[in-house]
Amino acid sequence: MPKRMPKNQSDSNVVNTLFFGIMAGLTAAFFSSVSYLVARHHGTREKHTSRRLLIFAHAIMSIMCALVVLSIYLTDENMLGIWRWSIWYPCLKSTATYFVGTSVVFRVLKTSDASRISPLLSLKIIALACIVSFIYGIPLGYAQWFAVFLCAAAAILLQRGGSGLPARSLVLLSCGCICFATSDLGIVEMIDALQQSLLLNRFSSGCLALLLTYILGGIIVMPFVILEYASQPAPTRADWMAAVQYSSAWLLAMFGLYACIGCVGVILSTILQSTRGIMSVILGTVLARHGWDKLESNVDHSVLLKRLLAAVFMTIAISIYVIANRID
Repeated sequence: MPKRMPKNQSDSNVVNTLFFGIMAGLTAAFFSSVSYLVARHHGTREKHTSRRLLIFAHAIMSIMCALVVLSIYLTDENMLGIWRWSIWYPCLKSTATYFVGTSVVFRVLKTSDASRISPLLSLKIIALACIVSFIYGIPLGYAQWFAVFLCAAAAILLQRGGSGLPARSLVLLSCGCICFATSDLGIVEMIDALQQSLLLNRFSSGCLALLLTYILGGIIVMPFVILEYASQPAPTRADWMAAVQYSSAWLLAMFGLYACIGCVGVILSTILQSTRGIMSVILGTVLARHGWDKLESNVDHSVLLKRLLAAVFMTIAISIYVIANRID
């Protein structure tokens, strides 16, 4: 008969897991914010740098993810069940919409501060609610619609008083949020399919979905890597170093997110990830005050307060939405 774990030790393990999960979620939010700053820093150097950053970074991430898959799953016979359309269709859908959304974010980052853009990415909740309700026909509760309206109110607050985006950039970013919402739904479908086909637990299916998505993304961008070398000016070492910096920050954010999901579940992880808006505002302020005014604009206290309030409202809105969704 197995020995029962002492109560104090069991409680300690729960606390440690919760602490690790929270730290992983905050790490994901932080490095997500850092990745947007890196994209803005390198994407504004020259006209072609933003495009090359997107292409080269995803080529690098694809290679890294492929190495992880080969080292972990190469001898696993269950992986033969991966070649199913039910897995690869949502993977294609999520990857394509993710690329469109990320391309939009990179485009907007060329002309706007990351501290303006990051909180507005929470508008994805509005897009997600509309897609689920009006296309999939799944009714939402009053609390979820309240969260949607709170998110919209936060966006209006961010737009007022010179703290928002130009109208064209806001429209582009809204389209990007629709793409990200569609991508998230595709990822959920892919995780469900992997779980059924390979008999994996939810966390393992999620990690594998992440790896396969970025491998597919790398396959898609490889022809564009070749085209970049056929264009002028030719890519330089600086282009690849910028891609390494962005891909390192983004993959750290993604692995932090999945570690958080594994430890504390999807509800708390979603809430923790939404704090990236607050972190982006704080990071932008620190950088601007230390002379990085080309990367982040130096704003007065009233504009800074509006950005912080909007980011906090976005986080509260997402918290209400995911908690209400869980209860329903």
